[in-house]
Amino acid sequence: MNAKGEIRDMGLLDLRSAKSAEDLAGISSIKDVGAVLIPDFLVSELTKIDISDVGSIIPIPHGTKVNCMVGEVTLNAATLVNGDPETTLLIAGQAFIEGEVNTIGYKEIQVFGQLFASRKSQQAIGAKLTQMTGQNFYLPDDPRFVRGHMDIGNEFLELLPGPTAFVVMGSLRFEPGVTKEAIKSKITEIVLMGEIKAPRELLPLLEVITKEKMGQIVADE
Repeated sequence: MNAKGEIRDMGLLDLRSAKSAEDLAGISSIKDVGAVLIPDFLVSELTKIDISDVGSIIPIPHGTKVNCMVGEVTLNAATLVNGDPETTLLIAGQAFIEGEVNTIGYKEIQVFGQLFASRKSQQAIGAKLTQMTGQNFYLPDDPRFVRGHMDIGNEFLELLPGPTAFVVMGSLRFEPGVTKEAIKSKITEIVLMGEIKAPRELLPLLEVITKEKMGQIVADE
């Protein structure tokens, strides 16, 4: 925060320590901030502040026990099973749930961002998911994640130990010469949130095996 009380250009602004409106009195404006964490009883006070280009305002429940995780977090099934039944699990960012979840110990789960979990965990997670601002993705077992850029050729597909599902969050490119047969034998399905580029003759097949699509599949020309 500068001398004028302006806060700007931050991925996350954490105001959880604020206890009253007086704690926010020194803030004149909040600009270009990805997310703001603030106690729920102080959310109305933000209307008195000049706010622009803020991705989301995340109210933190007051008067209850909250386990707050921020950023990209990975949790396994055991962590959820052993959660405190009096505590709310709040995740602001991306949550990757590893393994199959059959039961959850936490009182409830709130997610502001994206949640990724096995399809086998959907029922257990859904029963405790009381707040979802963003997207949730229930994925096939043991997928391969593509978060940056990746090129795939026939040799790569040949070396894959077995049929594999892909979750594309970044950019995936199929090289010229990749055959439909190689894709059919080694890629079971694709969940797409990013972009796939491929020779035009492969596009219909890629569209078919992309079971969930929030990105685009385009010709690599």
